[in-house]
Amino acid sequence: MNEKEQKILDTSLVLFVEKGFHGTSTAEIAKTAGVATGTLFHYFKTKEELIDRLYIYTKENILEEVEGDYDNNKALKDNVKSLWLKFVCLGLKEPYKFNFIMTFHCSPYITSFTKGRIEDKFVELLKVYKKGFNDNQIKEMYDELLMDCFWGNILNTIMHFEKNPEKMNNKNIDLSFELFWDGISR
Repeated sequence: MNEKEQKILDTSLVLFVEKGFHGTSTAEIAKTAGVATGTLFHYFKTKEELIDRLYIYTKENILEEVEGDYDNNKALKDNVKSLWLKFVCLGLKEPYKFNFIMTFHCSPYITSFTKGRIEDKFVELLKVYKKGFNDNQIKEMYDELLMDCFWGNILNTIMHFEKNPEKMNNKNIDLSFELFWDGISR
């Protein structure tokens, strides 16, 4: 990805979160990104294509930040907590990315192909849960439900601490994880 395309995606992320899809024009994206409108359309033929690509870009970026942490020498719960905590910390550090995903996850502008492609990558990341199923440590459930429970708890934890920063401490972060863990563990 070149610098102009990167700038368009980064600018679009902020504008779509702050103003919504219909409240953000391609001319505003181009102007804010410091590129010509024609340049924007060179990379993204339509605003719908732009938001679809932004969804992939944002989720892949989040995934890259949190993957590769499973330790076979640790207990399953510790591995799950490590992954969960990485997502929460990233969400608090990069709120626009998480707000964008939360806002546009059910949007008709994100194609089902894109959703399927990116969700497959997240299911792959959560292989840790398969071990929990096999070891009878985690309740048996289908992948999509597990993903929604995991993702929902993370997003709610992030939103809670964004609204109540004075309550963000290790005790309350641990409590939020325990609420999630108690819901999925046997």
